[in-house]
Amino acid sequence: LTFNTHSIMTQLIKTDKDYASWIEELSLRYKKSQIKAATHVNSEMLRFYWSLGKDIVTLHAESRWGDKFIASLSADLRLKLSGVKGLSETSIEYAKRFYLLYNKYLTIHPQLVGELQNNAIWRIPWGHHRYIIDKFFNEPEKAMFYVQKTLENGWSRNVLLNFMDTNLYERQGKAVSNFKAALPAPQ
Repeated sequence: LTFNTHSIMTQLIKTDKDYASWIEELSLRYKKSQIKAATHVNSEMLRFYWSLGKDIVTLHAESRWGDKFIASLSADLRLKLSGVKGLSETSIEYAKRFYLLYNKYLTIHPQLVGELQNNAIWRIPWGHHRYIIDKFFNEPEKAMFYVQKTLENGWSRNVLLNFMDTNLYERQGKAVSNFKAALPAPQ
């Protein structure tokens, strides 16, 4: 006797509207919980990278432990936390730059220090930050502009790159737009 679960579920979905509606609701709830979980994990990783970058800067680690410090730190962390990704020399260098870039912004705008906990920087993916760091490391206001726009519009990395390459920051405010009033809120 074989049991075909898929055909039974398909039959229920086809014949029972309440059941089909419930399945739809459950799948939407599940997808939302996955997105929330991924966002939470991303936020926690960003907070780790922030604290790592802050430690490197405040401890004056590179001058204290030498030129090969980042390589040593990476090797030691990967040994201590075997199987953990995101601890390469490149990632550690980005963590330091992540802290320096956004800390610069908070220095320029000290009234925002209290808002750091809910800031947009915790809510966009690490890969987006790396592109922003590469392009706007010495321009914290531009960096924050692209962080905010990414969050507001749900930009993928490719869309972010496109807007950075076409100098959206410089063009903003020059064109009349009704997008905010006409488009539905991003989900």
